[in-house]
Amino acid sequence: MKRRLTIIMLTTALAVSALAGCAGSTKPAGTGSNGGAVADGKGEVQELQFWGWWSSEARKPYIQKMVDGFNESQDKYHVTYVDIPFGDIFTKNIAQIAAGNPCDIMANSMEEVRFRASQGQVESLDKFLTEKEKGAFYDQYIDACTGDDGSVYGLPLSVDTRAIYYNKAHFEEVGLKAEDIKNWDDLIAAARKLDVRNGDSWDRVGFLPTLGNADVDAWIINANSGQGWFTRDTFEPAVNTDTNKEVMSWIRGQIVYYGQSKFDELQAVFDSGMQDPFASGAMSMLAHTSAYKSSLKQNAPDLNYGIIQMPEFKPGTGHVANGGGFVLEIPKGAKCPEGSYEFIKYVTSKETQDFLATNIGDFSARNDFDDSSEFYKNPINKDLAKCLEETVTVIVPNQIKGYQDVLKPLVDEGKLGIKTTDQALDDAQKAFANFIKSNQ
Repeated sequence: MKRRLTIIMLTTALAVSALAGCAGSTKPAGTGSNGGAVADGKGEVQELQFWGWWSSEARKPYIQKMVDGFNESQDKYHVTYVDIPFGDIFTKNIAQIAAGNPCDIMANSMEEVRFRASQGQVESLDKFLTEKEKGAFYDQYIDACTGDDGSVYGLPLSVDTRAIYYNKAHFEEVGLKAEDIKNWDDLIAAARKLDVRNGDSWDRVGFLPTLGNADVDAWIINANSGQGWFTRDTFEPAVNTDTNKEVMSWIRGQIVYYGQSKFDELQAVFDSGMQDPFASGAMSMLAHTSAYKSSLKQNAPDLNYGIIQMPEFKPGTGHVANGGGFVLEIPKGAKCPEGSYEFIKYVTSKETQDFLATNIGDFSARNDFDDSSEFYKNPINKDLAKCLEETVTVIVPNQIKGYQDVLKPLVDEGKLGIKTTDQALDDAQKAFANFIKSNQ
């Protein structure tokens, strides 16, 4: 696991979008405030499209300012931002590539850059990318953007991590200190102090591991110091290990403690997106991503909360969090790769990322930020940056691509009590092994 060293700041969920057809078009120079001069010797500006999925009022205005900034910074290209729903953008991107009519810049998942490169869905950046530009990012994220052939196929747009968010008023009420929560035993002991029971129901829940944004995978990776459901070197299934069975039993035990009906109720509330039990004070602690603070800023601006690193499974195993991120890519067949790269370079520059971090609150994979940033004046951001130091991104190798679709339903059977946790993991191990055999 490669660790980041200093201050990792910025951009996390910012992939922008644009679905309105990606066919090349031009615009006469000088028309509109962002119109430019000659791009191709004919007095025309090359029109480009940038696809992403951020449409909320908390993000879209800043994305648009970023795009406007690029358009005003030069006179050869004009980029249009179009947001596409998260559930649609990826399939539409693949369809447009297959049709020979891709967009010009695509925001995409960091974890699957290597797979998309192997499938011929993205253009290599090697002919544009300089060593200086590459060196501005932490190694592990450039590695994640590198294909099996050694070429770089994207640049990191944003990264995230996971942490435990805690309600400071609740902690003060029961005499808890955040720094005392170092491992899983400490976490559950704290939850028991924070619980408020009312007969057979709960007025306040201290903590439930898989609510928020840290499902079983997050706790498996934490307990195994960065390894997920397969071995790091050989990519063999490692599902029903003794450690994983202990993790699953622990997760199921917390659900049983509060009751399946209470868990289902809270899960439904989170899934609906209409309420937030942590923001309302119905939960005292919640495992979530670094992007969650932006939601709290909007939905619970007066909430006094803090950050705890993901606790160690056992003393010495590490405060490991799983994280991912987004990248900017040039889809295969884009009409103007040079212009696409100029936009990618602008968006991932220190200045633009500083703007995005300060206004949106996301984190960046750049390695050249320091305490002088406005972003770092917020203590929550500094605490989340510490979490980033022990964050790993599990890259799925091409040969087992898609295994999660086989694994997750079986693991969930254990989490939800449909089967015993041991049986669920044994079944998932067999299914994973069969999946690999059938795809060789």
